[in-house]
Amino acid sequence: MGAQIMARILEGDQHSHQDEAGGATPPVAQHPFAYGHAIFESAAEGILVIDGAGRIQIANPAAAAIFGATAESLQHAGIDELIPTFTAYLGALRTATSPVEIKGRRRTGEELPLSLHVRSMNIDGQEMFSAFIEDISEQRLMRGKLFEAEMRFRDLIETAHDLVWSMDTEGRWTYLNSACEQIYGHKPQEMLGRHFHEFQAPEYRERDAKALLDLLSGKDIVHYETVHLNRKGEQRYLSFNGKTHHDEHGRIQWISGTARDITEQKLYQQQLYYQAQHDVLTGLYNRNYFQQELGRVIAQVARSGAEYALFYIDLDQFKFINDTLGHAAGDKLLIECTRMLKRSVREGDLVARFGGDEFTILLYNIDRESAEAVAEKLRQCFEDFKFLEGGNSFNVTCSIGAAMIDSTVQSMDEAMMHADLACHIAKSEGRNKVMFYDSGHNNMIDLAEDMGWASRVREAVDRGLFRMVYQPIFSLNGEGHGYEVLLRMLHRDGSEIKPGGFIPAAERFGLIHSVDRWLVAQAIDKLAEMNRDTQSPVYFSINLSGRAFEDELLLPLIHRKLDETGVDPGLLTFEITETAAINKLSAAVRFIEGLKKLGCKFALDDFGAGFCSFTYLKHLPVDKVKIDGSFINGLASSEVDQAMVQSMAQIARALGKQTVAEAVEDADTLRMLREIGVDYAQGYYLGLPVENLEIEQLSLKWL
Repeated sequence: MGAQIMARILEGDQHSHQDEAGGATPPVAQHPFAYGHAIFESAAEGILVIDGAGRIQIANPAAAAIFGATAESLQHAGIDELIPTFTAYLGALRTATSPVEIKGRRRTGEELPLSLHVRSMNIDGQEMFSAFIEDISEQRLMRGKLFEAEMRFRDLIETAHDLVWSMDTEGRWTYLNSACEQIYGHKPQEMLGRHFHEFQAPEYRERDAKALLDLLSGKDIVHYETVHLNRKGEQRYLSFNGKTHHDEHGRIQWISGTARDITEQKLYQQQLYYQAQHDVLTGLYNRNYFQQELGRVIAQVARSGAEYALFYIDLDQFKFINDTLGHAAGDKLLIECTRMLKRSVREGDLVARFGGDEFTILLYNIDRESAEAVAEKLRQCFEDFKFLEGGNSFNVTCSIGAAMIDSTVQSMDEAMMHADLACHIAKSEGRNKVMFYDSGHNNMIDLAEDMGWASRVREAVDRGLFRMVYQPIFSLNGEGHGYEVLLRMLHRDGSEIKPGGFIPAAERFGLIHSVDRWLVAQAIDKLAEMNRDTQSPVYFSINLSGRAFEDELLLPLIHRKLDETGVDPGLLTFEITETAAINKLSAAVRFIEGLKKLGCKFALDDFGAGFCSFTYLKHLPVDKVKIDGSFINGLASSEVDQAMVQSMAQIARALGKQTVAEAVEDADTLRMLREIGVDYAQGYYLGLPVENLEIEQLSLKWL
């Protein structure tokens, strides 16, 4: 019986293969029984033979393993114990032409998914069934994982901020994720089937067409930027990536990719670009842009032979209005002057704010006579102008320095020097004047010598031709304090030039910020070196120029150098003259507060030289005041100087600030300073500025 059953099973399987392959296979009956039995036993597929009463007659090892049993234990077991719905669905199962999925149950009671194919066979007039079974748990698990992965991928695409798209080879959208609504203002279904050029900004149509052509020629596109329009007609800047998809013959079937909305980034870049070229207050081009354009024009003049005119304009009453009426009034005046300047020149001429109250104008393709007429018109406009503020009217005039630019002018610096020289002469001859540069003018010859200083300072900045010297500062209670760092410029012959020789030129010609930065960077490096190998901290006091408040890069430089070197900020004191601080009070306060946030200290140099020193001292967050040397020089013999210094020391002490006396030249002066209660002193009597600073000097020189 078993042999017959097995033969029929294998025969049915052979017929199945015959049907599938479309060819004939020798009947199983021709094979020896042993061969058929081996196939049955070793088959990877589970095989059960079930009688008409639903009892299992034969089970191969694979079937037993599926149900967690042995082949012997399955014999005569009811099939519904293993496949609960087998009997109920037998009619459908026996007629199914392909395997069906059905639930089975292991002997442990655990459910498992099965693939089941049932065949009917007749053995000795008795209908029996062969069941071919496969455990599809792994397949079901993999399908589940695949489905979950697809859902995650779909969710990822649909919730992505970037646009995920596909289009046909004609450029019509075939898929868009929901990000298109944020970019275009359209739902995906509103855009599908439409050509992407419908959404282009007209000026970018050619660029988009080229990108599509590149893709269709087989070139993948990475980071291609364009501009499309949303539902409201607003421009959206987009960064596209795209690639093509091919069939087995290499033909392009479709295109897909992503796009990122970079509108905010582009607008921010445009804003930064605008700010880099324009003055924030007036909206005019700034100094940097003007100098770049002037350099370009001078290079063009050398080739074309055209003439241009350069005006350097300095407001004559700005400082008075700014100081007496406040910065808001000063800003208002600058804005009104800007409007007047723009109305007075041709469209296309370049107007810039060069500095605080200084403007420059570049007139294109103009001769000397016409330039003189424009300059006089400008001067007259300012003379007639009345600035109204607080119910009062103020006259505001200007001094104009002009220079023609032709093929004889070699550089931007030369052109600016000519206009600046002429403006200085206009101011020195009474203001409210126009002065054109004339190389033979006596005053201009003198000023040109000053320009020579500017050239030397620029060379010193470029080549680092500076040297630091150090003058000791002593505590009058006997404890050492540190050194003031002083700057020297090296002449070509190796001699030293003190600051009084080169600082004015550096300030006048816009080089002083570079000088300040060089000094600060070098001094902090030196301070780090000095404190590396000593137990007693070394302090530095660094002299800055009066224009340091205007340098937006100086505070970040100090911060960076402190981070790089690890120097304790408390070891650094920065000095600026009282006059410079008072002239730019609000800027001084911001700068000082910025230093103090870093942990540095600040000293007000030449204190007492100003008209209202004590008044301003209350408003400046300084740590120390350095009493001007004019009060110290005659201290031993002048009761007035003694009273003044005593007052300064008392008021500073009341405000919680320390005092430093400079220019101490003798023992009597030093003694009186101690009696008055001044905290620190420096001067030639106590120590000359030295270049080679050794740590041992600190302990040798203390009083």
